[in-house]
Amino acid sequence: MAKLLANTAPFGPTAAREVRRFFGTEPTPLVPLKIAAGSWGLGGVYVKDESKRLGQQAFKVFGATFAMAKLLAKRSGVSLEDVSGLADLRTRYEAKFGADAPTTFVTCTDGNHGRAVAWAAKQLGQKAVVYMPKGSAQARVDHVRAHGGECTVTELNYDRTVDMAFQSAKEHGWTVLQDTTAPGYTEIPTWIMQGYTAMADEALEQMKALDGSSPTHVLLQVGVGSMAGAVLGYLVEAAGDGPRAMALTLEPENAACAFKSAMRGDGEMETVDGDLETMIAGLACGEPSALGWPILAKHVDGGFFWMKDGLAGNGMRSMKAEGVEAGECGGAGLGLLGRLMAQGCDRAEELRKKLGLDEKSRVLIFNTEGATDPENYKKQLALPDVPPTASDFGFAPALPVADGEQPPAAKRLRCGAEP
Repeated sequence: MAKLLANTAPFGPTAAREVRRFFGTEPTPLVPLKIAAGSWGLGGVYVKDESKRLGQQAFKVFGATFAMAKLLAKRSGVSLEDVSGLADLRTRYEAKFGADAPTTFVTCTDGNHGRAVAWAAKQLGQKAVVYMPKGSAQARVDHVRAHGGECTVTELNYDRTVDMAFQSAKEHGWTVLQDTTAPGYTEIPTWIMQGYTAMADEALEQMKALDGSSPTHVLLQVGVGSMAGAVLGYLVEAAGDGPRAMALTLEPENAACAFKSAMRGDGEMETVDGDLETMIAGLACGEPSALGWPILAKHVDGGFFWMKDGLAGNGMRSMKAEGVEAGECGGAGLGLLGRLMAQGCDRAEELRKKLGLDEKSRVLIFNTEGATDPENYKKQLALPDVPPTASDFGFAPALPVADGEQPPAAKRLRCGAEP
């Protein structure tokens, strides 16, 4: 198998600003978590609150909508740079193809991506067919249907449901709009990932405006790795030869494909089989993206974590205490950070020292979703925090740096602790 290349070039500031220009919306909030920072002895904890994105409760809507817009613009023979938003694009597309000949977009989702595809299709006059893996929350099905999308819950896990979406597209002549890759299928996933870069661009801009700082660490949730790869790709491109935030990834214990891939130690991808059962439904993916994983393999310099579901619940409650609504995926980053900062645990203390998590650290976290499963959200808020245990997270170190390359950490050390 040929080694996959880590290409960050499509995900830099130029792409992020194209996305922001097209949507023309205000940035989602950046919220300083003062209680968390103070309790854990950190210089700052900042959460980018994607529960406020376009009324769809998750960052996914920028990715799916931007990709659909890019494809429709391409088919219409226009550049998206010359289009002034969703309504303008719909008018141009229907002028060429008519309003009675929509494209059917098909996808697989654990919830947020499918909702985003259905929303985008509604805005642009297209159709959406959405498949969801077994065990999907009814509220997430309802979100898709509320936007006019067809939604079917399968008896398959996420990765096999992705296969089903591709097969349905082949049988019916539909267009797959998926944020993971397949052989010969990378253009649309690239556009989706570009949509995700906007929140990273906003976050750095907002931190500078808020207190003149930049993040020293960033925690990135991994499902297939598209969000993590896009945000990290953006950070790499934005930094150039300068310093950037140390990147750490996190996944549910039963769907830790990036962790498993990192444990190989050679940069190749590994998959996780089985039901992928986890409360953190949006991260229940067993096969990494061929676009996202190479970026993570090359540029994650803090390490790869898996975590127990209970830690995500801790994060949800901590977010709520500071006025932020976070679903399971959204709370996962803060939950892991809280576990790493736990006192009286030699393992956590060793990792804090290794990662440089201390009073000078400014940690950026993405609240990737709000309470998209209201029933579980209510349940989690009523539970007490889960105490630290010896087996509530796992850690794989960053992969070795190739000969002749300089690790990002070395660049940071030379730059000192400037804000």
